[in-house]
Amino acid sequence: MPFYAVVLNGAVLLVVLHYMYRKRALKNIVYSRSFNRSSAFEGDRVEMVEVIENRKLLPVPWLRLESLLSRDLRFARQTNLDIRSGERLQNHLSLFSLRPYRRIVRRHEVRCAKRGFYTLGTATMTAGEPLGLVHVSRQFPVAQAELLVYPRIGRFGDLPLPSHSWLGNLAVRRWIAEDPFLSAGTRAYAPGDPLSGIHWKATARTGSLQVHRKDFTADHRLVICLNMEIDSAMWKTVTEPERIEEGIRYAATVADYALRSGIETGLLSNGWVLGEAKNPARIEPGGGAVQLDALLGCLAKLQLETVSNMAYLLEQEAERRGSRSDYVIVTCHREEKLSAAADRLRGMGHGIEWLIIPEAIADPGGDELEPPVWDMESNG
Repeated sequence: MPFYAVVLNGAVLLVVLHYMYRKRALKNIVYSRSFNRSSAFEGDRVEMVEVIENRKLLPVPWLRLESLLSRDLRFARQTNLDIRSGERLQNHLSLFSLRPYRRIVRRHEVRCAKRGFYTLGTATMTAGEPLGLVHVSRQFPVAQAELLVYPRIGRFGDLPLPSHSWLGNLAVRRWIAEDPFLSAGTRAYAPGDPLSGIHWKATARTGSLQVHRKDFTADHRLVICLNMEIDSAMWKTVTEPERIEEGIRYAATVADYALRSGIETGLLSNGWVLGEAKNPARIEPGGGAVQLDALLGCLAKLQLETVSNMAYLLEQEAERRGSRSDYVIVTCHREEKLSAAADRLRGMGHGIEWLIIPEAIADPGGDELEPPVWDMESNG
């Protein structure tokens, strides 16, 4: 074949490839990603799963996928993955090669370095023909994946509480007095029981004297007050973020301990919650696993910014609280107004405990992840 014919055929082939890949390189490409869990704790490892499919006859020799993710999601190192970190975000860049009608599943091991609410949104795809002369890019809409990272729950005994603290005996404090309005079945009559307490139907049924057994009062409830202020002069943006992060972990630890002890527990903070109006965070006391999930979820989404001062919120508590409650104030300081508001609550019969956040906090970040991550291919 004459040389000019070879050149001409090559030029025609390049034109055809250029046209085909410019028009169809990203056509019928399907991409999704998700976490294998919807929630985790600070320090846990989760898996992010990417699935990409080429649903057409035309192969895609190379495809680059880019997305911006939080730096607090720390990926393991692996082949065909490049991560470029900025101040707050990291550029997650993956490379793929897709044969016709091919499906690739890629799994990334991720460590949750900090509490928070993380979402995976759009991604940018770039593809082209084998010679790299054609680049086609577009933003690819991806179904949003969400991950809620709860603050780490520590050992209750490690909290910096004073030696005389009543928090360790919280479960005992709740079961002090019987409530005459709460019935919990019957029991055998004992000397000293009033005759008015006899349960006559149960007596007739069992053949021995039975009395109403009263349940214990549930009036004592716990409210965890998380103060986001470093000092009384601070306003809005938290000036020592890691110190407040430790305070959030303290609040999570107290909430877990109290609810496991059967104590109705709530939360009050002068920070605000992501996704809600910029009002002080408040969860009324309640019990059970659902309440713990609500408290941890609120702490996970709490923003490092104040919308009120804690002294004012405690004054409001003094106005609104009818039944006796116990208050644990997690704070960096005990300035005059805050202490006066707490003393007012104590004077009304409420229990007050101070949990002071120390100044020196170690960085919980730790080392990078180890590399083991794998790819899996399967026919579409």
